[in-house]
Amino acid sequence: MTKTIPSQSSSLDDWLCYLESVHPANIEMGLERVASVANNIGLLNSPSKIILIAGTNGKGTTARCLESLLLAQGFSVGTYASPHLIRYNERVRINAQELDDQYHVDAFHLLEQGRKDTQLTYFEYGTLGALAIFKRCQVDYVLLEVGLGGRYDATNIVTPFASVITTIDLDHKEYLGDTRELVAYDKAGIFRENTPAIIGDLNIPHTMTDYGDEINANMVLSGSDFIFKENAHSFTWQYKELDLELVKPAIPSQNAATALTTLSVLNLLPTEQVIKQCLASLAVEGRFQQLSEVPLVFTDVAHNPESARYLANKLSSYVDKGFKIHALAAMLADKDKAGVLKEVSHLVSQWSVASLGGPRGDSAENLNNALQSISQANNIHSYSSVAEALDGILPQQKNDTVLIVFGSFFTVAGAINYFKK
Repeated sequence: MTKTIPSQSSSLDDWLCYLESVHPANIEMGLERVASVANNIGLLNSPSKIILIAGTNGKGTTARCLESLLLAQGFSVGTYASPHLIRYNERVRINAQELDDQYHVDAFHLLEQGRKDTQLTYFEYGTLGALAIFKRCQVDYVLLEVGLGGRYDATNIVTPFASVITTIDLDHKEYLGDTRELVAYDKAGIFRENTPAIIGDLNIPHTMTDYGDEINANMVLSGSDFIFKENAHSFTWQYKELDLELVKPAIPSQNAATALTTLSVLNLLPTEQVIKQCLASLAVEGRFQQLSEVPLVFTDVAHNPESARYLANKLSSYVDKGFKIHALAAMLADKDKAGVLKEVSHLVSQWSVASLGGPRGDSAENLNNALQSISQANNIHSYSSVAEALDGILPQQKNDTVLIVFGSFFTVAGAINYFKK
């Protein structure tokens, strides 16, 4: 990794290599360092209205839904998401479009000038860089996805116009705790006094609402204040006097309902016709994304039990149509492998596992062991990489089989790159 500080004329790759080398840890929770740098360069006085989005799953799809609905009304929108699948530029969008490298280079150069001796992690650089770009572009609304938890995440230095919680489940236990109550309390840290706080989870832990009551947040709760119900091909959404029946989008209906409620609370909800048009065109990379029609291949970032349950629901519709499921899993070492695999195992007739490279990647052997612990799966095929697995699987895949490649953003990126080549 480079030790030399890049310049404003350096490439984005040079800057990203440098950012990875500045801080000894990938994650360092806390807001003081990040807020200090943000104040030094005036990032916290932007006129944009910020919607802060936290949750174990569903942040990206909720943000994409909000983005579409706001853009359809003529607002300018900046969106920050992580991690990326293929290239860093995916993390920051202006009006649903990625930006040229130079925008990111300019932002990182500004941060390097303003941070002085303060160390920042890669994610903190990315967050502040996004805020710098949004201020530069003077967008009307910023959709800011929380990276990890909420209370001590770098994104939480802002003053939100509204806070949104999508779902609450166990992930990153070493940072957030090993119960839903602990996770919920941490995520509730993005709430602010007298500020809308929309919670889309279907079983909200009391620690979240207790904290919201304590600070007098204006909470709007799924299941009581707003309700959604799924039917075979549609879902209904009710909030106050609103009662709409909408076609199921390509994202979870729960997240669409949360996004609709958020905009309604903020008096930003478009007409029913615009809502239907936006939901019909929604698509999010890496979320049950079809990579091939013949053979039939999908990929999904599901990497914790909750997201695996949603994936299982999608796969079950193909099982009902008579398809067999071949699953190719590759995961990170710090994830609940057995918990994830168990959620889909009852649908899978053939398993393959692959190793993921990098310092956090897990081995095919460990995935194989996890599978053996939760099912009687036989004849599991192991591969050294996702690409090697696809080389071996695709030539033999039959027309009555769906291949699902899942387990991590890295897994999805490997699958997407394979099919692009």
